[in-house]
Amino acid sequence: MNSTNKEKQIPNWIKAKGYLHLTPNINVIGRWREIKSKIENPNFIEKYAFYPLIHSTIKERKYKKIDAKKFEIKNDKIRAHKLKSLKTGKTESAAKNRPLHYASHFDALIYAYYASLLQTKYEEKLDSHVGLSECVTAYRKLKINPNLPDNAKGNGKSTIHFAKEIFDTISIRSQNENIAVLAFDIKSFFSSLNHKRLKHIWEEILNVKTLPKHHLNVFKASTEFSYVLLDDLRIYQKTKGKKAGFDEKKLSNIRKTKGFKCFFESNQDFRNHIKSGKLKIHKFPFRNKKTKQIMGIPQGLPISAILANMYLYHFDLNILENLVKNKGCYYRRYSDDIIVVCKVEQINEIKEFVELQMEENIVEISNDKTEIFIFKNIEFNKDKETRLTSIKINIDGTQTLDSPLTYLGFEFRGYNTLIKSTNIAKFYRRMKSIIRRRARRTILGIEKDPYQHKAIFINQIKKLFQTIPKKKDSENENIQLIRSRKILVPNIKGEFNFKEDKGSVKKQSNYFSYLKRVSKIMNEDKIEKQLRKSKHILYSSINKFLNK
Repeated sequence: MNSTNKEKQIPNWIKAKGYLHLTPNINVIGRWREIKSKIENPNFIEKYAFYPLIHSTIKERKYKKIDAKKFEIKNDKIRAHKLKSLKTGKTESAAKNRPLHYASHFDALIYAYYASLLQTKYEEKLDSHVGLSECVTAYRKLKINPNLPDNAKGNGKSTIHFAKEIFDTISIRSQNENIAVLAFDIKSFFSSLNHKRLKHIWEEILNVKTLPKHHLNVFKASTEFSYVLLDDLRIYQKTKGKKAGFDEKKLSNIRKTKGFKCFFESNQDFRNHIKSGKLKIHKFPFRNKKTKQIMGIPQGLPISAILANMYLYHFDLNILENLVKNKGCYYRRYSDDIIVVCKVEQINEIKEFVELQMEENIVEISNDKTEIFIFKNIEFNKDKETRLTSIKINIDGTQTLDSPLTYLGFEFRGYNTLIKSTNIAKFYRRMKSIIRRRARRTILGIEKDPYQHKAIFINQIKKLFQTIPKKKDSENENIQLIRSRKILVPNIKGEFNFKEDKGSVKKQSNYFSYLKRVSKIMNEDKIEKQLRKSKHILYSSINKFLNK
């Protein structure tokens, strides 16, 4: 049997990961049968001791609305990247820190296996109630065409399709009457899940009175986890500026002599770092501010997504039964983003019911992110032509015309759909950042060699914004990206070196092609034009940073 046939037999939950962790990376292709046998053995899992997770933080830049009661407003601006406190006078960043925790390679496979078990049971629960499956869109494999087989390529729905379905529903319902849209957001969703409730839902999904020991061990690992800080694994600590790197000499030696990628050469090495105090183990990062009770699950585990969906099973069911079926509303939930489309006269009733359900399911609503819109057909030109237009209802009762409904990275004004403006701004910031680094490198080069050309090559910049294929598929006129991974193989000296291993084929994609795809699916020509300033920004940034 050739390797291709072997790979086809590998379960979907067994996937190789390339990141560094506390334990060695795993050759899943060569060891998948052994791995499968262990992980599918309940006796093995119920006694298994999980390794600590690695914790890192992603900082997301935010252009946040200013709370006039807490922060100073300058130049009548209602949003800012930095906020000055009225109480302390200190300036703080509006950026959002998103905590991520990721498991060791073998532990991740365990989480993935149990996620697949729970996903199957959860799907059965959804299917047992007519209409419920359509309401929950995140972290699930949903088909564009339900008649095609499960393995059909290009048949999976994405956030583009989910957003379009909502926008189309608003447009259709607004043809004969004004329509209201309520948008809710759950505050700190993953990190605020109640453990007792999660355990009860887990038992309900499995249809058991109490969790089997192997499931209980996975539950405890998902809720009572320990972790180390990624920054503690660096050569030294820095409070400001660019973070220090890792001990590349040690990492290289581990790869060369041991044949695997890992922060430590052995379990003993890992334990010695803990005993000597070089590496600190942390526990319970999420606590209720009032009760100090431990809560939450880590965001970043293969099992996190299904646990989050399961947790809101009764919330989704109650919204379906009471609002969709009884009140004629339209409801969709993508993770912690909730949308309800209803009649204008139902706004207060719907808002109160959703907030009550959140309270009963022990999740907290982000009041500053709750938004109410009315969509109505209004005149927009001298010829008295009408078009569907969004009107935002502010907290004080005032109305803002043309304020868009923002959902899953898109802005919907009724008469058009565009990519979220902050996403476009993020693309331009990345472009400028790359040019700034290239310009700095060029200037330093000139200082060393005055005869060097003072130039930045445009094609080098463009390459960073589009994935250049390593090989071209001769049997296909379309350029494709040949996915590859590097594996460690022994040489004649007994040492290990990286060797490129050809993987799966994926069509080439970049931000420009993404906009084309969105434009086609949304049937909105203006989306492609949102990057029309890219060439101007490219050349002006080169001129600015190169001639400082």
